Amino acid sequence: MQIESSTLRLSTAASLSSSKLQKQAAAQDRPARSTAAFPEAPLISSQPLRYNVRLNQQLTSVQQAESYLQATEQQVLALSHSITRRSGATEVTRKAEQLQQLLADRPALSGGTVNRQLQVSLAGKSQVTFNLRDGEALLQPAAELLTFSLAGDKREISAAALPANGSPQETLLAINQALGKWGIHGRLNAQRQPGFEVDEQQWSRVSQHLSVQGGGTRYPQGQFVPLRLQAEPALEQEIAALIDKPARPERLLPALEEALNTLTQQRRELQRCRGAVAQRIDSMATFANSGSALASAQQLAERLQQGSFQDVAQALGAQANVPPPRVRNVLS
Repeated sequence: MQIESSTLRLSTAASLSSSKLQKQAAAQDRPARSTAAFPEAPLISSQPLRYNVRLNQQLTSVQQAESYLQATEQQVLALSHSITRRSGATEVTRKAEQLQQLLADRPALSGGTVNRQLQVSLAGKSQVTFNLRDGEALLQPAAELLTFSLAGDKREISAAALPANGSPQETLLAINQALGKWGIHGRLNAQRQPGFEVDEQQWSRVSQHLSVQGGGTRYPQGQFVPLRLQAEPALEQEIAALIDKPARPERLLPALEEALNTLTQQRRELQRCRGAVAQRIDSMATFANSGSALASAQQLAERLQQGSFQDVAQALGAQANVPPPRVRNVLS
């Protein structure tokens, strides 16, 4: 009975001490969590992977884009050198087919981070920029109800009521409201001509199955007519034209030179992005260098080896959301 009573008192004291330490640790941590900014400091968090997931996504996007741009640059240079050295139609065609295959595999190889114009888009999905061949007539100041139809797997309808005396911006706003349900967005360029863009994954359906019905002013009434969409020129089209007609390959050199300039510029942008990511990683470092981390681990091990109950309780309280197996590996 005396042994059981002593054990009970020790257990109660340990429980109270542990509870007191946990309350003190919670009181100290609470202000730090409420004021932390993203990426938050490497302290105990209720969501310990919050910034790691976002950072990993950014790192993956940068690596995919850099890898694809580098491979494309090498293939463009190889084709350009073959044309300049007059290597012969067979060699030039082989290099062009290799580059064409690389451009065709762009969405998969780049993870959607590089668009048709070889420009990097880390924040969102790649877009296809296109124009309407009768786009200027679309912005005429005349009242009309336009009904757009997008076919494909299923047929969808959306309408836009264009104002009678509306400005080009007001007319384009009404059109954007109708086409926005399919991810299509239009804007006016420097020449006040409308241009549109859509998610690249939607481009195949939009380019083949988008039609419109009007009231007789811009488009005929009573029947849907296909909209004539024209995508912004891309290197892939130039390469396909060369493979189809291999004669005079030197006509492709200006397009290859422009592509190389774009690739160089985009790779510079990626280098700046890499620097920003490196700074973010450094800002999340708990220790200034590996030596200080090792010294802190040695000090912790020495204190735990002394068998102090208070030190062990504090170490276990600091565990927080760290998985128990990982804590045991560190302490062992």
